[in-house]
Amino acid sequence: MTVTKTQLADAYSQALTKGLADEWDYTFTRRDANKMLDLLWPVLSDLALKDAKKTKPGSVPLGNLGRMKMTYKAATKARKGINPFTGEPTTFKAKPATLQPRFTAGKALKEMAAKHCKKIK
Repeated sequence: MTVTKTQLADAYSQALTKGLADEWDYTFTRRDANKMLDLLWPVLSDLALKDAKKTKPGSVPLGNLGRMKMTYKAATKARKGINPFTGEPTTFKAKPATLQPRFTAGKALKEMAAKHCKKIK
């Protein structure tokens, strides 16, 4: 099942209300959760891209969920090859250097996934 942003906002608002409603004397709505999520993404991407000029950028911890980091992929030169379908010689275009986001699951998430897998069997 793929989770939509609306479903994520609903679950997030329920979790915020459950965890903070008594302390803050406020019930969080889906709209509040959506605003918080919209504000979270730019912060995470800015932190992940903070050291992007280095060949090995840093990473952003996401608590028990895991860690997000940007990986540097070097540029490739144009090269000659053979089309496997037709057998004709062809030239593959050069690609510029890029930064690609990578997510590494944390120990707690891996353990939860393992427990869930055992329940399915």
